[in-house]
Amino acid sequence: MTHKSARARAVKARRLTSPLAAGAAIAAATGLLGMGMSAPAFGAVDKTVDDAVFSWSVNNESTGGAYFGGCNFLIAGEAGDAGMARIWTAGDAKSVYSVDDSGKFVDGNTSIVKTNGELSNFENRCTDGEGNKVNGKINAEAANNHTGDHVEIKNGTGTVDPAADNASIQWEGSWSFAYYGGMTYWTISDPKLEVKDGKGTITGTYSGFGTDMDDTSIWKKLDARDGDIVEIQQGEVDVTDSGFEFTPDYLGVETDTDGRNLQSEKTAENESWWGAMPQDWIDFNVETGQDSYWYTTAGASTSIQPRKKANPLTVEYTAQAPAPDVSTSHSVKSASAEEGLTVNVTGDGYDNLPDASTGKPSAGAYAAIVDRDLASKDVTAGNTTAVQYVMPPQIKDGKIDVDVTAKTADLDESKDYDVLTWVAHGLPTGDAELYREPLDLTDEQQNALFPGEDDEDDGAADGAEAGDDGAADGAEAGDDGAADAAEGDNDGAEGTDEGAAEGEADGAEGAEDGAADAAEGKSDDTGDADAAEGDTDGAESDDKGAADAAEGDDNGAADAAEGDDDGAEGSDEGAADAAEGDDDGSKAGAAADGSADGSDSDAGGSADGDDSDGGSDGDEDKPAKPVVEDQTVGEDRLVKGKTTPKAEVNLAWTPVAEKSAESQIKAFAATVPAEDNVTVTADGEGNFSAKAPSAKGTYAYSAIATVDGVPSDPAEFTVTVTEDEAADDDADSEGDSDGGSADGAGAGDDGATDGAEAGSASGSSASEGAADGAGAEGSSSAGPEASSTGESASGSSEGSDLPRTGADLMTLPIALGLIILGAGSVMFSRMRKR
Repeated sequence: MTHKSARARAVKARRLTSPLAAGAAIAAATGLLGMGMSAPAFGAVDKTVDDAVFSWSVNNESTGGAYFGGCNFLIAGEAGDAGMARIWTAGDAKSVYSVDDSGKFVDGNTSIVKTNGELSNFENRCTDGEGNKVNGKINAEAANNHTGDHVEIKNGTGTVDPAADNASIQWEGSWSFAYYGGMTYWTISDPKLEVKDGKGTITGTYSGFGTDMDDTSIWKKLDARDGDIVEIQQGEVDVTDSGFEFTPDYLGVETDTDGRNLQSEKTAENESWWGAMPQDWIDFNVETGQDSYWYTTAGASTSIQPRKKANPLTVEYTAQAPAPDVSTSHSVKSASAEEGLTVNVTGDGYDNLPDASTGKPSAGAYAAIVDRDLASKDVTAGNTTAVQYVMPPQIKDGKIDVDVTAKTADLDESKDYDVLTWVAHGLPTGDAELYREPLDLTDEQQNALFPGEDDEDDGAADGAEAGDDGAADGAEAGDDGAADAAEGDNDGAEGTDEGAAEGEADGAEGAEDGAADAAEGKSDDTGDADAAEGDTDGAESDDKGAADAAEGDDNGAADAAEGDDDGAEGSDEGAADAAEGDDDGSKAGAAADGSADGSDSDAGGSADGDDSDGGSDGDEDKPAKPVVEDQTVGEDRLVKGKTTPKAEVNLAWTPVAEKSAESQIKAFAATVPAEDNVTVTADGEGNFSAKAPSAKGTYAYSAIATVDGVPSDPAEFTVTVTEDEAADDDADSEGDSDGGSADGAGAGDDGATDGAEAGSASGSSASEGAADGAGAEGSSSAGPEASSTGESASGSSEGSDLPRTGADLMTLPIALGLIILGAGSVMFSRMRKR
């Protein structure tokens, strides 16, 4: 957006009286649940792994003292051909077994590691981490009878899903078992882990050379074959973001292989070590000559038998969320001073999002218009220019299509803006930021948002400043009956000196001879607004010195930005309708008797505050959004509404706290109830209901109906949860006792209306001219939660909730008595339970 003029900035400065309050109201109205809150996840995404480390000592027998050849040991890599069954020597390095340049057992990703963290080599292969030799120690109960060396394979790649205990990781590497000092040996290559719901297997490739324990002259190279290396069926794997440990199946496993020695019977003595390795493992070792070393055979606790059982296996890694494959674009849908700026945001891949900035799984996304000078990391619920929460039901096949609307009053002509999307619920930081691009406007769109204003001679005044001879200041106040201009309010919105109570209107710019036209009001030469005189709408001022602030007329009477000739924007009795008012002086948020305001009100005094009519906004492809009114619930806690019969309705809510009644800023709480999102099905007549949160308070709700997989636009409303139904009844009777109070989005009698959704309470009278607004003094807006005269949310023109009639005063002792009676009943009930 570009810079225009000092005068335009001066007018803008007065219009943007509370940008943060307006931004917060927009956030609440569009269903923003609060940044950083927890919510049900959707579309869980597997995390990637590229640094997984496989660590396993297999069992104590594989590194234990042997009957012959000193010890059994592990080497890195696939063992070569020794030519016969013989004990290996140091000279076999790099031909029979792999070592690095320093002589360590290393081959590619694989190494053999001792218990002290040092790498094993040929010299210390039969020594434990403390330097103790294990040679010839075959008693499982003897001290230092095995080295504890383990194989370590790095750089495993794959995916993990900790929430579901799923994992798939592939390693490239091999290790070999050398028994009896190398007399018999074989290899496992390229293990692959597959875990589903905590159960699974590790597969790999078996290879090696075969001999016979009774005839070592036999020597042959075996055909490689794939098979199960590890089975995980008895226990469960607890997959986490950093890894896991488990013990492979062995104990209690029975083998059906008839090897050199049979599997012994399970007894009370051997049940703590009785079992077998996977069947594929044993079948292959029938050919190597080692079969009976991999299941329990005859032997006591002092034999090698207890050393055969499997040791724990560890996998470590750093899980990372995948880079989001998300595409997003935006376009300007409409731009006008009256309706604001609407930007359409579309995207694909939004069902496969990374975690939110809080570390929790995604719960939808946010789309927003933000000040370009505002860093993404500094964006919060309160400082977006406009924001729209895209709930999971609105994301179909990964696609989003949402409109984000910023009111003109919330835009600054001198600023530039961006369109930003990010993962809910959290902040747009790191991987959670999905899209940020400049929001560029054409000259036509710019001028439509911020129309230019022309100066004329012959007594015409500058609308933003002042006029001669009793001309009114447009934004503040004027002499001689000029009324407030910038919002079109009459009767004290900013105050006038003479004739204000008669409905005089103040123009957006001053005029001579006491005539002023506000942003959309009318007045004649004496300052009295006259809508029925056929005043002419002109773009210039007349010759008699009457100044029309926005678009002057010939006879000193001004038709504002959208005024007409015959009362379309005003009334005969002097009530001026400021923005888009009706014929009878009733406004969304304004009362009769000369005070006028409005945002989008109609002739009957009812205001459509913020798309609360439940319509589909003209989109024939979408179902009508649910019709749900603001409501107070008691002990039954039933939130009720109506929608398309049999539709699925998703209800989401968050607590609301009012920081001040004057500004009506909705502050989002740090936490939400556990039941912050629920889906219900409407009955055959379209009625639906759901339980409200159990905690007392006010909640901002959003409801989306889905029919045949197509979601509606969200309907926003508030639900107030009271302590009990009795308290609700008392409050209702008190609020309705003094006739003239207005309820909800409809209007009360005598022209008093409620601005958007808030109703007047405590017996305030609409006929006294009190306007229920969104926060400005005497000014009304169609915001989601408005207060009267900018002072009290109760609707009282005095800003007070105290009763003012005899009938009101009589209810106080009655209510007090009911409270005392209720408290006594509760105490009695508790005593009975004790």
